[in-house]
Amino acid sequence: MRIEVVNSKKQLEIYKTNLWKRVFKTYKKTLEDMLVQARKENLQRMADIEHRLEFVDVVNGVQHIDDAKSTDINSAWYSMDCLEAPIIWIVSSNQYDYEYDLFNEIDTRKIKALIIMGGAQEELKKRFESKVELIGTVNTFHEAVSHAMLVSNAGGSVLFSPACSDYASFKHYKGAGQLFRQAVREAQL
Repeated sequence: MRIEVVNSKKQLEIYKTNLWKRVFKTYKKTLEDMLVQARKENLQRMADIEHRLEFVDVVNGVQHIDDAKSTDINSAWYSMDCLEAPIIWIVSSNQYDYEYDLFNEIDTRKIKALIIMGGAQEELKKRFESKVELIGTVNTFHEAVSHAMLVSNAGGSVLFSPACSDYASFKHYKGAGQLFRQAVREAQL
């Protein structure tokens, strides 16, 4: 430990300010580490729930994650927040019950590409076209997974997190999750 000699009131004030900055910096780092650890623990717990951040497979160094249970924007946001790698996000859309303004709140810095399925593709495309560089629209999971494989790089993630309930296409989120998993497995053949 280094001991500093203070000769004046001004030096004392500077010393106190610097000391508080160091203390704050130390606590900030500790809090950030704690948040990262908490996210990892939550991610591990979520892995025990079917279709909630469920690992499907690694294809060409890209992990594919089934998050079909995330049928609202907040759940999809949380899922993206848990992932660290660049994300190819496969999202659903519908024409019925959505407050599309909530999509403006999503932090898109980790989203490398957006692949939109469902009945309101153009509405979602408008919301993200200034925020995400690559946006595609598809009609099936096979198309979605194929598009994702074209734009993904090793170390990235393909996340199917619908962010809405698309009852026009699926009776239940489990059906959507199973179709996504099937499309990932068939894409490897």
